Amino acid sequence: SDSLKLSFSQDWSKSDERLLQAVGQNQPDKVAALIVKKGLCPTKLDAEGKSA
Repeated sequence: SDSLKLSFSQDWSKSDERLLQAVGQNQPDKVAALIVKKGLCPTKLDAEGKSA
C-alpha cells in the first residue's frame, strides 16, 4: 500500500503523516505545533480519504 500512497498524492509528506498520528494519539499540543511550525493543512486527505 506504500506505493499506492506515493502515487496518490505527491504533496502528502511525513509531516502530514505525523499530524494524523498526533490526532489519533490525542496529542493536541503536538497537533497544534505541527500545524503552526510546518504550515500543514489539517483538512488535507490521505490516501484513504482521512484528514486530521
